Amino acid sequence: MSNNGILNLQQMAAHYAIEDIFGACLVYFHSASGNSASMLTFSGRISFYEVLLVKKGRMEVCVGDNNITLQAGDLLLLTPFQPVVTRPTDTHTEVEGLLIETHFYAGLRSIDRETDVMMPTVITHSNLVFHLDHHQTSSFIELLHQIKQVVRQPHLYKLEILQSLVHVCLLFITELPYDNSLLTHDFKHKENIFKIFIHLAHSNFRKERQIRFYADKLNMTTTYLSRTVREISGTTIYDHLALLTYNEACTLLRTSDLTIGEIADSLHFNDISAFTNFFKSRAGISPLSYRNRE
Repeated sequence: MSNNGILNLQQMAAHYAIEDIFGACLVYFHSASGNSASMLTFSGRISFYEVLLVKKGRMEVCVGDNNITLQAGDLLLLTPFQPVVTRPTDTHTEVEGLLIETHFYAGLRSIDRETDVMMPTVITHSNLVFHLDHHQTSSFIELLHQIKQVVRQPHLYKLEILQSLVHVCLLFITELPYDNSLLTHDFKHKENIFKIFIHLAHSNFRKERQIRFYADKLNMTTTYLSRTVREISGTTIYDHLALLTYNEACTLLRTSDLTIGEIADSLHFNDISAFTNFFKSRAGISPLSYRNRE
């Protein structure tokens, strides 16, 4: 592609027929040299930030006066308004990455004011490209795929989840010059996930007490969500949901005229027996005994 002007994020996405775009804020892309819209050949300037990971093959990149050959595992950082020329040198070249609009990018500082996640404003050869080992590459690709899934699906907290995930990506990058190991845990990111889980739990615990429901809402695996909730709170997802259910049962037994069966139905237990067993495991007495005592 040849363009003498400066492309904004939406123009770039439209030109390469990229569908994974969140408003005018964020784009996930995945391209191979065999694709009709590969993003591998470009000449011009961009008005956004770009993070590009070479998954396979090789490509040549010229950024200002820097001429670089990228290969599998190389992570390229591009900041706005630099002259950029790219071209693949391998027929099997494949890249994956993000385009990040400047206002969205700048807003990430509000997530954690004590952590500077900003990429350098002046790019030199030394901070333009980082080489990732196999483990780092796999972990970074997993982050990119989480972002892709959130972009594709409707979420009540889509903006917040995307901000948190991109924040993790940038923390990953800022660690690279100082430590050759991947930053695998971002406490603030996990804290945000926990806060959203708690909100979802309060809204849905009466009907949904399966981990899969909440993991799907947050677009992550049940294992990751379970580990995150335990790490932040010290207790399990089941414990959180069970406590909400028990407290609601106690409230209904004390303050309502609903029968035990009706309370069991309202909390979506299969039958009175299942509700009674659950309640006795928490209170030490049956629901009826609790109501009579209260």
